Amino acid sequence: MAATFDWEADTGAATGSPAKGTTRTTGMSDNNWKNVDDSSTAYSSSPITAGNNSFERWMFGKFSGTFNNILSGLWAHTATAFGTGLTLKGAPAGSSQLTYTTPSATANSNLTVDMTTAISIGSGVAVYFGATGPEASGKATTMATNPCYTNYLTSQLQTTSSAAAGDTATVTLTLQYQEN
Repeated sequence: MAATFDWEADTGAATGSPAKGTTRTTGMSDNNWKNVDDSSTAYSSSPITAGNNSFERWMFGKFSGTFNNILSGLWAHTATAFGTGLTLKGAPAGSSQLTYTTPSATANSNLTVDMTTAISIGSGVAVYFGATGPEASGKATTMATNPCYTNYLTSQLQTTSSAAAGDTATVTLTLQYQEN
């Protein structure tokens, strides 16, 4: 048997301790950056205008099913280039785990990894895993608890006034992990 993987996202005001979003969406199939903090509005209904930023996307992975350990996680932008005036900022390595904050379109200075250029997944940011949700502390490079979660894999699309109107190219963000 194999682990079952699900992309999930937190949105809404920060709540609780440790903080998480007021809404948790499961079964995510995309990570559209847009000018609204939710997982349901079409990006075409909330475009990011040149010179502004998207709201942060607080994505994370959840593992369930049958496995002994989830380990060796890496996360990176692995395919397709962004256009002029677009910068993708991402979360630092899992050991420097981000604390959830209410998403906004203000540039998030805690997103310290420049993910604009596609790279090999082997050069990606280390992902850590924990037992009780992406917001909880105590993440490790390997996790045997079922279910388990990645740290927040937060990203934000930041633009300058030179960004072209219209859609960006479809880019690939990759989460690689091992299981046994």
